[in-house]
Amino acid sequence: MKIDIITLHRVFNYGSVLQTYATQKVFSDMGYDVKVIDYIPRNWQISKRMFLKSSVKRNFLKDVIYRIFRGVSIIIKSRNFGGFLKRNLNLTKKYMSFEKLQKNPPLADVYCTGSDQVWNTDYCGVDKAFFLRFAPKGAKRIAFAASFGMTELPDDQRSVISEYLTDYDSISLRENSAVDLVNSLGIDAIEIIDPTLQISGDEWRKLASKRLVKEKYLILMLLYSEDNNATEIARKIADEKGLKLIKISWDLKKPPLVDKLFTHRPPDEFLSLFYHADYVVTNSFHGLAFSINFGKQFTICKRNEYNSRIESLLSLTGLEDRMVDSTLDGVDYNAKIDYESVNEVLERERQKAKNFIVESLK
Repeated sequence: MKIDIITLHRVFNYGSVLQTYATQKVFSDMGYDVKVIDYIPRNWQISKRMFLKSSVKRNFLKDVIYRIFRGVSIIIKSRNFGGFLKRNLNLTKKYMSFEKLQKNPPLADVYCTGSDQVWNTDYCGVDKAFFLRFAPKGAKRIAFAASFGMTELPDDQRSVISEYLTDYDSISLRENSAVDLVNSLGIDAIEIIDPTLQISGDEWRKLASKRLVKEKYLILMLLYSEDNNATEIARKIADEKGLKLIKISWDLKKPPLVDKLFTHRPPDEFLSLFYHADYVVTNSFHGLAFSINFGKQFTICKRNEYNSRIESLLSLTGLEDRMVDSTLDGVDYNAKIDYESVNEVLERERQKAKNFIVESLK
């Protein structure tokens, strides 16, 4: 059976790229012929990113310098992420617009909306491609651990999204709030874990690069430079435990509280930094997912928005007490996580995801 998956694989984001790999692997390990549809919306195309205007006003010279650094950054990211995709994904030909995808879609027995925030309309808009509107009439459509990244839909989007989702044969979602949202539209759905958790830590270790830091260290990973005192929290924990504070990000300049900065690194080095870490501080969903998969002690710092998927995973694994707001007051961050019970949950949920696939593709 041939399955074509569409997801967020061309964004410069570790979680997006790695969940794409995981989704492909989950289906292929079950014996299916899998391809990832190489759909690249305009906002993610390199030419568009190069000339994207900054929201920050600068004088002419500073703007020129900013654009040069931005261009170099995009080239490095494109090389690192593109290389990983080329080595590890089975891609279709490129589609640079929904219209081209609709005009000449790849042929498959099943079309699948993959995981990540494919249905976050703040992020992607109501992109018809991610709702499989290009699939031939009568084709089987499923959603695999898809995410809205939000708990409610704008009123002006509810009817059209409801119409699009009605055409799906089976829908699975990545967080319980998304299940509630879809149910509110009168459509059935179930919750399954993110694909990155459906692959064991041992499997991910095979993709990781060699160890990058000799000393014991705490890894800090924050999305979109959204700190909320997370760096200070990481510094306090690192000092108490005698660890180096290592940060992985797109920063070009090392923050004052950080001992070493890893910037613009490929996905295999991201995996290595998490696998070898002695403690993790993050506000990222996939930072949390890999912390759990690698059996790490960690603290999650709450973001300003889009916390629902993080809270859902913490609730599922019984680790709600690992999330903090902006301080460590009253938080026992030294308490050891009982990974025996967590791994029992993961094994149960992995089987649930496989059952979903089997039932959906009967």
